[in-house]
Amino acid sequence: MHKLLTRLLLAAMLLPVLPAMSQDNSGRTSCLFRLDYHYGEINPWLFYERPLAKNVGLSAVFQMSSQGYAQIDLGPAFHIGNLALIPMAGVEFVEAGNKGARVGHICPEFFVFYNSPQWTFESQNLYFVKVLDETYSNRYYYRHYLGHRLYGDSFIGPQLEGYIFPEDGPDHYLGAHLDVSAGVGLIGLFYGLNRDDHGIFRLTFLRGF
Repeated sequence: MHKLLTRLLLAAMLLPVLPAMSQDNSGRTSCLFRLDYHYGEINPWLFYERPLAKNVGLSAVFQMSSQGYAQIDLGPAFHIGNLALIPMAGVEFVEAGNKGARVGHICPEFFVFYNSPQWTFESQNLYFVKVLDETYSNRYYYRHYLGHRLYGDSFIGPQLEGYIFPEDGPDHYLGAHLDVSAGVGLIGLFYGLNRDDHGIFRLTFLRGF
């Protein structure tokens, strides 16, 4: 609990600083705070983008977990109308066991985001390449969500996500995703089932700065 509180405090300290660093002439929002509860853990995130040129930015993601790991990702962001393409490379640090903090995985990643007046689409693709034997094995994680606008900033639609393990095969979850505007931010809810009727639930809070 002490480690989690320290990470949340660090995120809170960074929030007022990053937007001031990232302002550009377009006034585009370039800092996003996200807080997830899923898989029995709490994940605070910071998404940050600094404009480099027209339609091109430098994107960074800082992720922390109550399960004892943190991840830093960096890569370019390409904007084409309502479409954003973001290839990234990340490093995951773990604190499991008695050896202290060390690198657990390196993570090539690719993100796709699309937003229009009626539709939103999100595709996350992360490849975890094992560095240490005692951490989880190599794996691919994906999340694909297609949402239709209900009203304001609220969306609903199907979501498919899961892991693919080279040794054990895939574990896919299909379910429904609901985003509801809460004034100060966005509340996201997801519930999905795999082929064995094992369920997962995710509660998300999002706020842009």
